Amino acid sequence: MRLSVTVDPNLLETATKLTGSHTKREAIERALQAVIQDHRRAEAVRHAGAFRLTLTRAALRRLRHRG
Repeated sequence: MRLSVTVDPNLLETATKLTGSHTKREAIERALQAVIQDHRRAEAVRHAGAFRLTLTRAALRRLRHRG
């Protein structure tokens, strides 16, 4: 998808260096991926321990061997 945006050149330069990117596009894509990954990680941490697993050991073994 093509998109035209105005970006702070210092911010883009810093992102390019921090991500090891070779192009502006690559820097922007990596930065977006990092934001998404951070959000998903935070959501996983927020939900950690939020449910109770009621499987028996035998049922868990059966599930493991199926997959």
